Amino acid sequence: MSELPAGPGWYEDEHDPLLLRYFDGVVWTSNTTPRRSPTAEASTIGRATPGVIPGRAGNPGAWAQPGQQQGQRGQGQYPGGGMPPGGYGAYGPDYATQQGAVLPDGAVLAEWWRRLIGRILDFIVTAVITLVIAWPWVSQALSTTSDFFAQTLRAAENGGAAPSQAAFAEQFYKVVLPITLINIAVSLVYETAFLTTRGATPGKMVTGTLVRLVEGPGRLSVATALRRQIISVCTSLMGLVPLLSIFGSGLSLVDPAWMLWDPKRQCLHDKLADTVVILRNPQS
Repeated sequence: MSELPAGPGWYEDEHDPLLLRYFDGVVWTSNTTPRRSPTAEASTIGRATPGVIPGRAGNPGAWAQPGQQQGQRGQGQYPGGGMPPGGYGAYGPDYATQQGAVLPDGAVLAEWWRRLIGRILDFIVTAVITLVIAWPWVSQALSTTSDFFAQTLRAAENGGAAPSQAAFAEQFYKVVLPITLINIAVSLVYETAFLTTRGATPGKMVTGTLVRLVEGPGRLSVATALRRQIISVCTSLMGLVPLLSIFGSGLSLVDPAWMLWDPKRQCLHDKLADTVVILRNPQS
């Protein structure tokens, strides 16, 4: 695309005049849709009474008269801006479902890379907060580990007996347990507070995404926000148990990867809470 539009919306695809492509406000996405509805022949769109210009709700003049289009809308933008008339509702729920990336009400599902970047950013924030709160135990864990390796090295150099690994593991576990519990508490408060008040964590805000219920827009309840975190809490606790840590590690990988083949791009924690992650509506 030669020029970037002024804001998010559906715009003419310069590479295919028969398609519209969605611009999320930052980059062009892979989401496209036909310029005309599959049921265009039966539609009243474009057949208004002479002198009456159809447009977006609350903005009757949003569609320009012939010869006035370039002056009244952004270059290449679909008349009326934003979503095509009626969103995907004009196409029908079945057609919207076939698109995969768009819900029947017109909300665009977030791509995997946005969710990954958002999760990394949130992990960094919660890790820093945990480090500050749990510093006494973190410093003790570092000291315990450093002493163990120093003793092992001296034993190897002098030909003496190596320090007990069982004793080291026991000492290390005693300091890792409070660190893990503090991290779980920080993550729970962090996610719940932002999801229930803003609909998105700081990481999601940066990547332009929003969490909502599958059934429709609206703020998440505390119960729903907590349900989204059950899997992460369980995998963190499993990591403390040797036999369960392998299963927990596998689950922590399958959880986010699930969205790669899910029709609604839901991770397992989304399915548990019946939520989806969508691109943020610039007018919300």
